[in-house]
Formats: sequence, C-alpha cells, structure tokens
Amino acid sequence: MYKIQPVALSFLLCTACLTGGFGPARGTARAGLSASRSGPEVSARSQPSAANAASVSPPPAAGAGEPTRAASLASLAAASEEASDQRFVDVVSEQGQRAHGLYFTALMARRLGATGIIKSVRSAGLDAAVIDVKDQDGRVSYDTRVEALSAERQIVVRDMPGLLRELKAAGIYTIARIVCFSDPVLPRLHPELAVMDARPQRAGKIWNQRGTNTWLDPYNPKNHDMVVAIAKEAEALGFSEIQLDYIRFPVDDGTKFAMFPAQGEQLRRDVLLGLLRRVDEAVHIPLGVDVFGLTTIRRGDPAGLGQSLEDWAKHVEVFTPMLYVNGMKTWMRKHTERRAGLLVEVAVRQLRERVGAAPVIRPFLQAFATGADYFNAAFIAEQIHGARAGGGDGFLFWNPSSTYSMVREGMQSGGRAELPFSLAERQQVRSRHWGQVSVGEPQATLEPAARKPNG
Repeated sequence: MYKIQPVALSFLLCTACLTGGFGPARGTARAGLSASRSGPEVSARSQPSAANAASVSPPPAAGAGEPTRAASLASLAAASEEASDQRFVDVVSEQGQRAHGLYFTALMARRLGATGIIKSVRSAGLDAAVIDVKDQDGRVSYDTRVEALSAERQIVVRDMPGLLRELKAAGIYTIARIVCFSDPVLPRLHPELAVMDARPQRAGKIWNQRGTNTWLDPYNPKNHDMVVAIAKEAEALGFSEIQLDYIRFPVDDGTKFAMFPAQGEQLRRDVLLGLLRRVDEAVHIPLGVDVFGLTTIRRGDPAGLGQSLEDWAKHVEVFTPMLYVNGMKTWMRKHTERRAGLLVEVAVRQLRERVGAAPVIRPFLQAFATGADYFNAAFIAEQIHGARAGGGDGFLFWNPSSTYSMVREGMQSGGRAELPFSLAERQQVRSRHWGQVSVGEPQATLEPAARKPNG
C-alpha cells in the first residue's frame, strides 16, 4: 500500500523495518479477563457528575436516522481540511470504512482458527475481525522480533500471516489491536520504563492501579519506540489496519501517588500526539485509536487522559470510541428503554462534529451483560441503530471472552436491517482528503521465523 501526503500527493513505498530494544527475558501473563473491559470505562474518575450527566440531551426525534443531520457537510469538510495539515493519509478502503465486526482475543483466535473466526463473523452477518497483537495482560500473541517485547512473547498464534491470509481470502477485514501503556508484565521487568510510586514509604517501588495493574510511562520515548516497532510488525504481518488501545495516561483516584520519571515540560496531549505522529509516519496502513466513551461527550480533558481528539484527527484515520453503557452508568438515566442506543447516537454525533467528515468513526459496542439495563437482542440492535443515526461508518462488538451468541440474535432481529450505513456525503469529503488512488490489501512481509517451540 502507498501512503499519500495530501498536498503533494507524493507516494512513499511501504517498508517493514523493525527495531530492537531490551535484552531477552521471559515473563508470564495474568490468566483470564474480567467480566467487562478492564480500564477505560470502569475508572472511578470516568463517572460524570449529576450536572454533567443531565447536560447531555438525546438527539431530536425528527431526522434522527440521518447520519449527517447534526452538522452540515460544509462544516464537516472544513474541520477535515483543517485536520489534514501536516499529516500523512493512509486511505481506508470502502470495506474498511463500512467495517462491522467482532473482537477476538488471541487465545480465542488460536482456538477457532481461521475457519472458526470466519464462521463467527459471517454467521452474525459481519465482515471484520479485531485480533489482539499485544493485549492488556501484557501478552504478545505472535512470534515478535522486537527484542523489547521478548519477555511478553507467548506466540499464541504461531502463523499469524497465514491466519490473516485465510481471513482476507474470505473477505474479512483484519484489525490489529495493540495495547500501548497498560502492561502488567514489562514494568516489573524494566522498572526504568515504568510509572513509579511517589509515596516516600514506597520509594523505588512501581506504582500500580488499584493494587494490581502496572503502567509503562507514557512520557518515556523508549516506550514510544516499542509501540512504533510493534505497529510496524503488525503491518508486516498483513493486517489491514492498526488499532491502538490504552493510548492514554492512567486515571483513577490512585494516580495522585503516581510519578512519571520521564516527565518533562510537554503537556500530556502533546506527548500522545507525538506518538501518533511517529506511528502515522512509520506505517502505511490506516491508523485507528480506541478512546474513552466519555471523551467523545466531554470537551477538554478533565480526567487527564491526554486524549485530544481534534488534534488526533491529524494522524488518525479511524476513531473507535468505546461506548459501553456499562461505563456510562449515570448518563441519560431517564431513558430506560433505549438508553444504550441513545448514548451511542449522542456520542457518535458529537465526535463527528469535533473531528469532521474525513475520519472513520467505528464505535466499539457492548456485547456483554455486565452493567446493561437489559441484555437481549433488542439491546444489540438499538446500539447498531445508534451508531448509524449518529453518523458512524460502521461498528465493532466487544465481549472480553469473544463469545457472540447475543450479537447473532441481535443482528437477526433488526441489526441487519441497519446495514449498510450510508457513506455518500462523507465519501465526497474523503475523496478530496485522501485523493483518488486505488487501495489494495497489504501483503504479509513478516513470516514466522524458524525457531524451536518455546512453550
């Protein structure tokens, strides 16, 4: 694939050069996943005040099904043109723009294999798969050659390029999920890279979140090097798109005891923007980010996440807000029948107004029962409707165990009727923003290395 600089439309040939890092070691990952996504939406500081919750109104009933009713095409185009300054653009294929799919842990991907993943996605009437490359348990799921990650290499999927080739041959759009700074393994092995505890009685100790999880210091450029390196490898493996998760600073009540050893004068938002700029320059496939659901609704950065979405649009092709009602328990409580769908609609609409028409908005929707007002087929279908009505391009479903029987029921009982989402107006902006080029699928250039099995 080629990368385009929008002003000059110059083409840069994709390469897959990889970088090294710290010495080899071997670690173990924590087993299991929580009932809901750990981190973003369950943070205590993510919960709004009653005043903030009351300030968000549901969308108007008239014209709610019109994807771009919330803002005129002209204003969206203007926002997109402003965001295009000093950035590279990696064209998102039409399938990528419309992608609607499921998240798979690496362990589930190994268990199902290509045939099982294809069956799971197709039986739900979907066409995309998000697969963990580096997950929140500190597990690198393939045979990475980045030495900085050798301690976390578990090679859950032994032939990732082969798996991706089979998925693509079946028409499945493939997305590589990379967890950036939340990491329960590497900080303990390399405390010089970690967020440390600022309390005098814990001098020299690693800070942990809620007594368990540790974090890599987002200020540390060596941690940025690692994210860039694994993103390059994900492209070389043959993924169609990069998805960065936990690209943020830790936030909860315990962060008052957190110390960031590499902290300088830069603001948090500038630190993360710098990382995105580096990844954007390094890879030649679309770059996506997972962001807090409440970040799409609340202006500014009151929690200190460092997520400045308007600035990120300079380097990000795909925004994936995590819009789980589980993480927004106090919002729009008076709407008891369609609250999940309304939350999705409001959040997608407000994000669209902020980042313009050019970025793809593809929210993560809730496919687990924890925290839901009710959990049935209607719950699934109303979220899909909300994504479409708010101006989204597609959607993904998140279940921490990667089990999706309820998604299949929801698609059959109304979700399929929402597809495909209309892209016509946004594609007019994107054709100017991206330029007229043909988009081919990236081919794997990183094959499994010949090495002895290592457990």
